[in-house]
Amino acid sequence: MAAVTIALVAYRSEHQRARFESARALHHDLTTGEVASAREIMGSLHYGGFGSDDSAHEQASALTAYFTVLWCFERIAAGRTALVGGSIYTGHSRDEAVAYLDSLVAWHVAEYACGFATARRKLAESAGAEVSDSASTAAFKRLLIVLQDRGLVDRSYRAGRCPGAECPCACHGAPPS
Repeated sequence: MAAVTIALVAYRSEHQRARFESARALHHDLTTGEVASAREIMGSLHYGGFGSDDSAHEQASALTAYFTVLWCFERIAAGRTALVGGSIYTGHSRDEAVAYLDSLVAWHVAEYACGFATARRKLAESAGAEVSDSASTAAFKRLLIVLQDRGLVDRSYRAGRCPGAECPCACHGAPPS
């Protein structure tokens, strides 16, 4: 009986460690490498003067950056779903690994609720055509909604436009909350 108890405790401990490592890896993907480079371009789209007079190369780079960041959030949403579904504490309202992931990505999700909308509008204006991203933005919207429900994000997402004065994003002159 003692051996079974020790094995169960060891299993749960290793399982929880692996879940926290998965959450950390998802955050790492968002903040390093090609996604970090793409986020720099996204910052220019969001806060800068990107427009119709930009070169085709800059437009292509901006569109690539837009989808690179968007797809990273898609991976985070998928990873979060896997963490929720893979909990050995099914039925418990508090999953520490999921809460950890949520706390790591909440600020980023809030920032991109406005950032994606602003970038999408600028990309569409620059290219003279809509950005076909509905399948990819669906995962971001699901992630945003779950973080709003948990009280971690206070912003909304409207494809193609930021809510403007209603949004606490720094690009509107209001300090971020």
